[in-house]
Amino acid sequence: MRVINALFFWLLYFAPSLIAWYRKKNGKPMALSFGQIVLFNLMLGWTVVGWFLMLAAALGYNPVAWFVLRFGKYLTTSGPAMSAAQAGAPSGSSSGGTCGQCGGSGSMMCSSCNGRGSWYNQPTGEHGVAQLQTCSACMSGGRIRCAYCGGSGRVAGPIG
Repeated sequence: MRVINALFFWLLYFAPSLIAWYRKKNGKPMALSFGQIVLFNLMLGWTVVGWFLMLAAALGYNPVAWFVLRFGKYLTTSGPAMSAAQAGAPSGSSSGGTCGQCGGSGSMMCSSCNGRGSWYNQPTGEHGVAQLQTCSACMSGGRIRCAYCGGSGRVAGPIG
């Protein structure tokens, strides 16, 4: 019984690596390379968060980009975006200003695919076929919501 429990534990522990191997074998896209998923699964799989991140990467999702898109607006606003907005806003204004990162458009070029959205991988083997890969960060749109302004194109001005 202990052997079966140990086998079940190790299969569950390396499930992201096994899923990545299966998807690689079938030519399906993954957020990271197979080697990176196995390495991170081996090193960080013991943490619950690391295991779920590698599972998402093996299934083709980019969990970091997903997290930034949804929770980036709640992160601290100090830094380049705030200083650019403060520089453009009139002093004493509480209405805010244009976001200095996206120029007020609310979206930025996707850094994962450099705005391409999708691309063809080179054929492998003698009779290989080029595979269309789609960017999981921008969902093939080439642009993502600005993390600094949350997609509104505006940032809060100085309090005063």
